[in-house]
Amino acid sequence: MLTPEYLNSFSSGYLGMCDVLNEQIIRDVARRIAKTGRITPTAEWQLKQAKQSGALMDDVIREVGVLTGKSDTEILRLFQDAGLSGMLQDAKPLLQAGKLKTSNIVLSGAMQKTMEAAAEKCRGEIGNLTLTTAIATQQEYMQALNAAYMKVTSGAFSYQEAIRQAIRDAAVKGTSVMYDSGYISKLDTAIRTALLTGVNQTAGKLTELYASELGAEYYETTAHAGARPSHSVWQGKVFKIEGTAPGYENFYEATGYGTGAGLCGWNCRHSFYPYWPGVSKPAYTKDDLEDYSRPKYSFAGNLLTEYECMQKQREYERAVREYKRILAAYDSYIQTVQSETDRAYFREEFQKESVKLKEKESQMKDFCKQTGRSIDTARTQVSAVYDGNGNLVSFNRSVSGKAVWANKKARK
Repeated sequence: MLTPEYLNSFSSGYLGMCDVLNEQIIRDVARRIAKTGRITPTAEWQLKQAKQSGALMDDVIREVGVLTGKSDTEILRLFQDAGLSGMLQDAKPLLQAGKLKTSNIVLSGAMQKTMEAAAEKCRGEIGNLTLTTAIATQQEYMQALNAAYMKVTSGAFSYQEAIRQAIRDAAVKGTSVMYDSGYISKLDTAIRTALLTGVNQTAGKLTELYASELGAEYYETTAHAGARPSHSVWQGKVFKIEGTAPGYENFYEATGYGTGAGLCGWNCRHSFYPYWPGVSKPAYTKDDLEDYSRPKYSFAGNLLTEYECMQKQREYERAVREYKRILAAYDSYIQTVQSETDRAYFREEFQKESVKLKEKESQMKDFCKQTGRSIDTARTQVSAVYDGNGNLVSFNRSVSGKAVWANKKARK
């Protein structure tokens, strides 16, 4: 069993690595747009566009390769840490009752094989997804330039305004991945989902193996504030593993375990662990569970539930990441473009976006202050910076510093 708190934070370091890739690709797109030169209805400009498109594809493939080389080891480490953490949580009631010693808690051969196979599967899924990023980025680059071409040649927009919109649109979209079904998702969202789902499902399988070895007949599910409504009905309760018993529903039927929408399914932070009547004590009271769903956070004259607060905070976080991507793209364009007139234009646009970023960050801080929530810095990163101990610190300092300076200048 993995706690909701563990599942909420375990992948922050890995996602920091993905943020580096995300920002670098956005910078690549802006740089390649700058190198394409002034938009003209000529074959020469079209050749430049095609050349930069091919170079962009090479850039992204190379950068994805660097990430993949670093990430394979990190993914295995995440699964190994999760496996051990889950085992210790599963054994907690027996440890506390003195019926088991910590030294006796080891992953069996079957558990080890299950964990390694799951880690390999997750590595493959993430590897396949990130490879599609090159294709998606190239397509977005071509679409952005073609849209800019139409705007300029129609006379409705200046060259600078058309390019600004092209770069801004690419940054807002972010780096994408394409699934086999044709569905397109943001890179960070897709990887967060793959890691959370893969690790939690693997922990569930290990719990099943462990419970079988110990002869457990009951499971208790974890509970957390902010659970989606369809999960709040079964969180924090005890279930019969096989069949039913007086006062106990069937585990699989009640929780939907094994399905995408159920326990340990898509983006689910719930887990479960063996429960021994007479030995284990229920982890949650009725009041605890009711409190999780009770509107109790005051914001702008309204009372919000934990779930509503979480959704609102995620909205602010997405907006902050978006502005940071835009600033990174503008910064890359300014560093690459040859025309001083274009540089001056984009410095002014950088300043405008910096003001918007600081306003959005201020709104998010005010929301967190009013509701008593903590700011999740890992969710507002664009490029990861690590301290001496390898811990995730913040997004790219050079762009951050420029944004702060531009914001102060704009407010003078």
